[in-house]
Amino acid sequence: MKFYVTTAIAYVNDRPGLHHGYEFAGADVLARFHRQRGDEVFFLTGTDENATRNEQAAKEQRIPTRQLVDKYAGEFRQMADLWNISYDRFIRTVDPDHVAGVQEFVRRWIANDDVYLSKYEGLYCTRCEAFYEESELVDEHGSRDGPHVRCPIHTSNPDAIQRLNEENYFFRLSKYEQKLKDLYRDNPDFCVPEIRRNEVLGWLDRGLRDVSVSRRNLTWGIPFPDKPGHTVYVWFDALINYATGVGFGTDEKKFKKWWPADLHVIGLDITRFHCIYWPAMLMSAGLELPRRVYAHGFLHYAGEGRLSRSSGNMIDPIAAANEWGSDALRYLLLREAPFAKDSPISPEILDLRFNADLANGLGNLVSRATKMVELYCEGRVPPPGKVGPSEKALRETAERALATHDASASKLDFADALGAIFGVVEEANKHFQRTQPWQAVKEPARKGEVEASLFAGLEAVRVVAYLLFPYMPTISPRIAEVLGVESPATAKWEAVARWGLLQPGKQIHSAPSLFPRLERAKTA
Repeated sequence: MKFYVTTAIAYVNDRPGLHHGYEFAGADVLARFHRQRGDEVFFLTGTDENATRNEQAAKEQRIPTRQLVDKYAGEFRQMADLWNISYDRFIRTVDPDHVAGVQEFVRRWIANDDVYLSKYEGLYCTRCEAFYEESELVDEHGSRDGPHVRCPIHTSNPDAIQRLNEENYFFRLSKYEQKLKDLYRDNPDFCVPEIRRNEVLGWLDRGLRDVSVSRRNLTWGIPFPDKPGHTVYVWFDALINYATGVGFGTDEKKFKKWWPADLHVIGLDITRFHCIYWPAMLMSAGLELPRRVYAHGFLHYAGEGRLSRSSGNMIDPIAAANEWGSDALRYLLLREAPFAKDSPISPEILDLRFNADLANGLGNLVSRATKMVELYCEGRVPPPGKVGPSEKALRETAERALATHDASASKLDFADALGAIFGVVEEANKHFQRTQPWQAVKEPARKGEVEASLFAGLEAVRVVAYLLFPYMPTISPRIAEVLGVESPATAKWEAVARWGLLQPGKQIHSAPSLFPRLERAKTA
């Protein structure tokens, strides 16, 4: 089967933040998960570079716009590579094939009589480059009870909202109102989670207005086809990347192979664009709709508000990956911050989770299991031995994780999926405490108990290594290498995803500490 997944593309008027890495990591887990299960995957991510904000930022820095977008696009790509994001394409909206594809998309709207010239008079946020009705604005505290003067996303910037009066080309969004209502009636899972879908239904119930699809007299952006002086409005340009990224307008064979997208992974603040504008745009262009859009929650700096450029609360994702390790950071965020809701994050919170789950949990398990086999079994996998209640309990926990993990992961319930995996880690550490092979080995008559205990512990480590691969693509193969089994990066899932496959007598190696404890963390 094919699986095509995308992230939203990121603005490049500034450096990346931890919230960008969070989204990239979640989409990467899905891409790796589907590849591991045997699907053919295309994973698209990249940067949104045609925004007016980028031109403004370049002017502030007194450099050419292209120099600015090249600089920040490079940093986003650096972050993606450091975080081991396994993208198949990193698209930039300045790429020639994207420009050509956008113009072909717009020509289809024009041919379908869905574009017309008119005058726009109204409110526009220069920060998120979005048009707003006055009723959608909030006061300086983010409330709708006070004066409606600020963007609901950029409440800290009093100058973000401007009143525009310019002649633009408009897209007949209202024409697709009923078709969109039919979409959500017939396919209620098109937008998830449910709280985001309900927001979309609310917008539809209030009725749709036609929207500006061009901006006038801008020097940076994609020229509107055959309309001198107009550029394609950046949000319409950006959304089309999901089609141009797999060949729309330039490589028909590739496009037919991958389209439609199986999943768009986005932040909750851009749901309107992806769940109303984007399907209407596709309908107008005569293209099939994506299967699903998942709008994840925000990361909040604990006690200080949302992680974002506009709030000023930022954590550098490159420095963070160097500090905690990229695999550890991916795990910490996806375990600590469930995708379906907003979650508090801070270095202290991540340190606590690191020590509890990775240093004391997984790292301790791998180290003690391999060390005891080295000491008590000459470094070779022991036979299963005499299976007792503890070994049975550990096996049941591992088999339960194998049975339940995929359902959670496929729904982007990464916290639950990781909880199932680390349930095996916890049970394996308890297993060693129950069986205490370091005591039993002192009595030769209990050799079978020692072998059973160590075999079960090693087998739990093997199962965990394969389950963890989508989340920890560097650490997981290291664990497999210690056990002398095939790398999770190449192993066929159906050949490794069951209990009892370690070969007695096989040489293993004791593992160094995978996750040295962070002493600065104030653990309980």
